[in-house]
Amino acid sequence: MASLYDVARLAGVSKSTVSRVINNEYGVKEATKEKVRQAAEKCGYVPNQVAKDLKSQKTNLIGIIVSRVSSHATAQGIDGLTGVLEKAGKHVLLASTHQDHEKELEYIKLFNQKRVEGIILYATHLDTKLVESIQNSAVPVVLVGQDGSMFNIPSIIHDDIRVGFEAGNRLIAKGCQTMGFIGVQGDDIAVDKQRSDGFLQALQNKGLELAFHARGDFSINSGYLLTKQYLSHTPKLDGLFCATDRIAVGAIRAIQEHGLTPGKDISVLGVGNDELASVCTPSLSTFHYSFDKAGENGARLLLERIENRNIETSKIVLNFNDIERESC
Repeated sequence: MASLYDVARLAGVSKSTVSRVINNEYGVKEATKEKVRQAAEKCGYVPNQVAKDLKSQKTNLIGIIVSRVSSHATAQGIDGLTGVLEKAGKHVLLASTHQDHEKELEYIKLFNQKRVEGIILYATHLDTKLVESIQNSAVPVVLVGQDGSMFNIPSIIHDDIRVGFEAGNRLIAKGCQTMGFIGVQGDDIAVDKQRSDGFLQALQNKGLELAFHARGDFSINSGYLLTKQYLSHTPKLDGLFCATDRIAVGAIRAIQEHGLTPGKDISVLGVGNDELASVCTPSLSTFHYSFDKAGENGARLLLERIENRNIETSKIVLNFNDIERESC
């Protein structure tokens, strides 16, 4: 393998000059730079990236922590952020917690040990331990999906309260009187609490009560089992708002097995505009979230924090679009 000395000898310059060219340092003539580049290419010299990183105190590594790699939202978000980070010359290290809150803490610590320049965390909750871990991080952390701005943590969030409110109004406009909500674990402030709070507010504005608030997980099976359970307890159910599209797809199956027609006997709404929403039968009415834009904004926000840790904390709230299909 060619060495720095080989390049210097072939280019007719000193080793220190070669080093300055490779590290893009100031003070080397363009003609000399070109001689060094040609010599390096001719002898097949490959710079030692680890040594360069140690010298510059930069690794160009960004840690990404997600709860599930298989999630539609996660996949689109990663597509969005990697495009921005790659243009900035950064490389991504991806870690999945498999919805284990303790692993979020472990990966924040591990990524700090790996000398990443920053971390993007797709959070499913926000508690004291997680906030402390983020605040103690030696590198900047940006949250996507949960609002940490009250703790001075930069955040990218969706307008979850308003989407719940809009869901309630859409079901009411369809003539629904007995409506339920299927969410996820209660410590997921955005997906469960805020979407249900907005939904409940829309119902209360019309003098209606929420028939039930069920909690499961993000899976199709969870939506199926919970809907099956509550259909027997709520015979007059005519409207169902599900915190995610995958939950709603499971709910549609349960309604059909109960001998009812989704979209006719029971109107169903989801959130996210997952690919499944347009191909299930009946097709699912939902709200489109720009998960790719969330990733892009998260990456840009993190790059700003890497350049200047003293920038005032930012919170970006992303909008959504109504998607009308057959289920509502």
